[in-house]
Amino acid sequence: MRHFPTRISRYWPTAVTASAAVGLAVIMTAPATAATATRTAGSSAEPHAVTRYAVGERVCGTPRRAHMAACDAEIRKVVKKGTKGARPFKIAAGATKPDTIGPAGGLTPGDLGTAYGLPTTGGHGQTVAIVDAYNDPGINADLQTFDTNYGLTSCSTTNGCLKVVNETGGSALPPDDTSGWSVEESLDVETVHSVCQGCKIILVEATSPSNSDLATAENTAVALGANEVTNSFGEPESGTSPGFQAAFNHPGVVITASSGDDGFDFYDLLASYNEPSIPAAYNTTVSVGGTSLYLNQTANRQSESVWNDNGPRDVLQQAFGEALGAGGGGCSTLFSARRWQTSLSVWGRTGCGSNRLDNDVAADADYLTGFDIYDSYNCGSAPCPSTPGWLTVGGTSLSSPIIASAYALAGGARGVAYPALTLYGHQRNADDITTGGNGWCDGEGASQCPNPNSSGNGLVDCSYTAGGIPTVGIRTCDASLGYDGPTGVGTPNGLALFIRTGPSATISGPATVTHHTSRTWTASTSDPFPGGAVTSYKWNWGDGTTTTTSTGSASHTYATGGVTRTITLTVTDSYGMTGSTTFKVKVN
Repeated sequence: MRHFPTRISRYWPTAVTASAAVGLAVIMTAPATAATATRTAGSSAEPHAVTRYAVGERVCGTPRRAHMAACDAEIRKVVKKGTKGARPFKIAAGATKPDTIGPAGGLTPGDLGTAYGLPTTGGHGQTVAIVDAYNDPGINADLQTFDTNYGLTSCSTTNGCLKVVNETGGSALPPDDTSGWSVEESLDVETVHSVCQGCKIILVEATSPSNSDLATAENTAVALGANEVTNSFGEPESGTSPGFQAAFNHPGVVITASSGDDGFDFYDLLASYNEPSIPAAYNTTVSVGGTSLYLNQTANRQSESVWNDNGPRDVLQQAFGEALGAGGGGCSTLFSARRWQTSLSVWGRTGCGSNRLDNDVAADADYLTGFDIYDSYNCGSAPCPSTPGWLTVGGTSLSSPIIASAYALAGGARGVAYPALTLYGHQRNADDITTGGNGWCDGEGASQCPNPNSSGNGLVDCSYTAGGIPTVGIRTCDASLGYDGPTGVGTPNGLALFIRTGPSATISGPATVTHHTSRTWTASTSDPFPGGAVTSYKWNWGDGTTTTTSTGSASHTYATGGVTRTITLTVTDSYGMTGSTTFKVKVN
């Protein structure tokens, strides 16, 4: 047995007992699992792609104190085989067709569109805002370099596509970044422009990553007319405050938030947080989880699983202090779930009770299958995450702008107060992710993963209760058929997932009537949302009169004959969403 180095205390605040060490040794020698096999198969199925090795490097570190957020970007650093913590990967996630491989070997704008079925045009009239901290003095020039390389529609501050302001909307920008946020800003801006070339972009730079500055920037983004706001940062939800929470509550605006890069309840920090990340945990946002996306040679999606570079296979990485990564999530300890979550048929298997569960949706976040960006700024000569230039970057900092931009392509919120609802009405239009998990066991379940919750660090996986009792079918941290915590309803499979929907209705009744004679028509309805039901029926009889009922039938007498009337029925459900249908009637 290998001994744990002394640096393990960085991740294990409490002493590791002899029995716990034995348990960890068992975990380390656990056999390969279905999640592992799928991930390996997904990355090795392209025989023409060369296997390389890499480690992840966090751009902004992790939240170190209350009321201070960290960005959720991770850089892929290519290393030699055998390097501690190194993981195998294929360039461009397995794609080999020309123009599908980025300059640093990551995904291209075209890869994202092909994999997720997103159109190359659209978004005109939509403005996507990005909230980040500090100033990246090279952002405008870097975006133009990025556009030129990929042949994208030019986006710059000169042509009005890109606007950069401070946290109050002014032109006096905050201090230049010295801690890595410039990589985050390049990732956000270039991802948004890649997915939605017709969108305008507002980059709002907060003075610092403090809650108060980021909240001010968020409110400014909405005040400047943003239809969508993407937020690629977070902190444990215990650091919340009323002002910070209120900044992410803007009905009618799509607000996406990264769920974090530290797994279920921040488990890979092993700091006993046992809580998800804000702002993703707020029930007014669209919480975005992370996946590992694998492509075939033509850049079409081959497979996708929950992003988790940790788990029992990598306990030694934690011991050596290597940067890890896993999509965030978990049951909120502070914020209630919306009815569209608690009404899910599988909600009882989440273990969250009435509390919010991250996530609502997911997209690629694995730095091994990451996106190539261009960032020329060197962090002001401070210790910088990576050499300036072309970088392959992942983390849920990538998944959040992908989802915000997809909403923009679909026309934004379209009048839906909290647009996460739209996702739950389109579950059949999502690609359901059923492999892996964002907890310690990586979706393996109790049968293949010894109890990791006995280490003294709280609940780090949902396969066991806090008391160590095995659980079966829990969806809090394991991917499953249908809705689950790590990936929500799934990942994009075209724009339908983001387009406003509502109840549908059909009318039955006489197609021919006689004037001055009362007749009755009946409506049959269905509702796409969990817990949704039609509560109001408005009948427009086509003769200038209307009737509103609370049930699905209504009677009417036409005063004039010799005409054909069109009955228009508008139904409203318990979420306030509407749908309509028509029925033609010949009046004799």
